[in-house]
Amino acid sequence: MKKLFTALAVFFLFHHTSNAQLVSYRIQQSFTANELDSFLSTTGFALPILPQYDVDIYQVIYKTPYKHIDSLVNASGIVVVPKNLLCPAALGCYAHGTFAKRLEVPSYEGPERPIGLFFGGIGGVLTAMPDELGLGDSDSSIIIHPYVNAFHSGYASVNIMRAARQLADTLSLPLSGEVLLTGYSQGGYTTMATNKLIQEQFPNEFNVIASAPMSGPYDLKKTMVEVMLSTVPFSAPSYLPYLLLGYHSVYPALRQKYPTPSDVFKSPYDTVIPPLFYSKIRSTGYIDQYCDPVPRNMIKDSVIAEFSTDTLHPLRLILAENDLLGWAPQNPVKIHYCFSDDQVNYLNAVRADTAWRANGAPSIEIQNFGNLNHAGCVEPAITSAALYLLGKITQCTTGIQEEEGMAFRIFPNPATNQLKIVKQEGEFDLSILDMNGRVVYRKGLSYDTETVDISNFAAGFYSVELRNKQGQAAHRKLVVQ
Repeated sequence: MKKLFTALAVFFLFHHTSNAQLVSYRIQQSFTANELDSFLSTTGFALPILPQYDVDIYQVIYKTPYKHIDSLVNASGIVVVPKNLLCPAALGCYAHGTFAKRLEVPSYEGPERPIGLFFGGIGGVLTAMPDELGLGDSDSSIIIHPYVNAFHSGYASVNIMRAARQLADTLSLPLSGEVLLTGYSQGGYTTMATNKLIQEQFPNEFNVIASAPMSGPYDLKKTMVEVMLSTVPFSAPSYLPYLLLGYHSVYPALRQKYPTPSDVFKSPYDTVIPPLFYSKIRSTGYIDQYCDPVPRNMIKDSVIAEFSTDTLHPLRLILAENDLLGWAPQNPVKIHYCFSDDQVNYLNAVRADTAWRANGAPSIEIQNFGNLNHAGCVEPAITSAALYLLGKITQCTTGIQEEEGMAFRIFPNPATNQLKIVKQEGEFDLSILDMNGRVVYRKGLSYDTETVDISNFAAGFYSVELRNKQGQAAHRKLVVQ
């Protein structure tokens, strides 16, 4: 009877609660803060801040749509759980870049896995990292990952965050309700697809306080079409067949016009390239060797001609459906890119910045890291994105109530040399405390706006406290880099 009751309870949970997505979980790995510091130092993803928290890494299996909103399949990913927090945790989602090999993803210790670990260990963020649909331990019926697809990537991120919340509830880890989104390359695209999906469909469920997309192909209708039609060699020619095969797998209109890959690709690419993707045992770098350096040379001339002249071509309509320029993010967004990116053209970032501002986005920043290629852009972009996002998390007041009239602002955050304090009129005492609660700076403030020299501060997290003469206090988190 007990087993029957449990089975019925599980059935009820997963069939009558739309936000219940967690199927199963298992712990994969654990780090103390010291162990995590050593590990991150060897990966190339270490921030200039020491880890503060021990972490556990769980692999999760969760439900998410495939092809249709009501058709749910199993997908996989990891959730990095920070331990011994003093305050409720923010929820973050990091989306990885382009991979074709099933085991290159976060739950199989893929190359971007450490990024989730530093968000958890340094920032205390409950960090979800989806494997992207079709990779990792996703449902075997998914023949190929639907690459650069807003519907599938957006829902995969939303649903792994739902699974992460369920896991946090199981582990009795309180959450603050604040959500952070970021990702690199395809993951930058996924970040904004997720941001858009949440804003349009789930604004009351997820409070996105900031997004930091990095080097993503947001502009599919123009910039990516220009790349597809270019006669110039491309550093990652496998991206185009990946895109076409992924769209072919989920869009009936494309299959109706081109029933098989041989209707799209020239010989021998039509028989060589698809099996390499479908097997999921080869990396994109390996597949690049079998591609023409000029991607369009792999496509039949008749297909190129049709696509070039027909504004209603199925592929053009699909690209328009997945394009991310036609909306206005309402939460703060910081776009990261490199001018010399050889895989994701910098115009994606520049045109996204222009379009989102023109559409009415209230808080858009953009940062160019200069003449770095796609691989070289990773480290500075991720460091900047992490500091930007962690600086947006609301400071925990550790039980001290913030009184009415005690609001104040600090900027920039993250900061390097100077910090500006903007407050209401009156005399206040300013204190800056390190992560151990030690006061490292103290000053009386009289003016509405004052500047503090922090050039001698070590990189790390700090608490900025403003206290009035009645002893009432307010706090903000500060990131010094």
